[in-house]
Amino acid sequence: MRGNLLTQSTLAITGAVFSLGAVAINPANAARITYDFSVPIYNRNDVFSRDMTPLPGRFSYDDATQITTVYEYEGEGTPQWGIWRYEYHVYEVDFIEFPFLDRVYTQADALSPISLRIEYADEREIGKFLSWETEDFSFIRRSYRSEDLWTEFDSKAPNIYSSRAIDFYRVQEEPTSVPEPSILAALSVVGLAGLLRKKRVKAQLVD
Repeated sequence: MRGNLLTQSTLAITGAVFSLGAVAINPANAARITYDFSVPIYNRNDVFSRDMTPLPGRFSYDDATQITTVYEYEGEGTPQWGIWRYEYHVYEVDFIEFPFLDRVYTQADALSPISLRIEYADEREIGKFLSWETEDFSFIRRSYRSEDLWTEFDSKAPNIYSSRAIDFYRVQEEPTSVPEPSILAALSVVGLAGLLRKKRVKAQLVD
C-alpha cells in the first residue's frame, strides 16, 4: 500500500513539472558570433615597401553580453557633422586566436578584458573596434571626425608596423540551443522517480 502511494505521488510530481515545462517549451537561443580578421603588417626598416603580410585571426563572443549606449541630440541646433544619433554596442570577447612572432596569442595573453565595439551614426554602422592588448601588441581605435571608425594594429616589436585598417569578416554559425530550466527540472524528477521505483522493488523483494 505504501509503495503504491509513493508511486502515485512521484507520478503526480513528474506530471506537474512536465506541465510547467510545456508552458516554456521554446528553447533559448544563445547566438554565438564569430569574426575572422586580417592584420596587414610590414617591416619598419622597409617603410617604402608595398608588400604587406596579412596575418589572419579569429574571435567570437555571445551576443547576450551586449551593452548598448545611445547619444541623441534634440532641439533646433545642428549637432557635430550633422549626425543626430550615436549608438554603440559593446560585446565581451571570450575566444580569440592570432598568430604573431612565431606563436599564437589567445585570451590568456590579454592584459585586460577583450571587447568588440560596433558604432552607429543615425543607424548606419560606421565601424568596428576590437580592444585587445598584450605585452607584444595592441589593437587601437582610429576615427575620422565622427563619420568613420576603424581598428589598427600597434606592434611593440621594434621592426614591425601596421598603419592600415584591420578587416573583419563575419562567419556564419548556427545558434546553440539551450534547454529551459523547467525542462532540466523535469528530467531530474524523472531520474528521481526511477530511483524511487528501484528502491520500492528492492524493498518488496526483501519482504
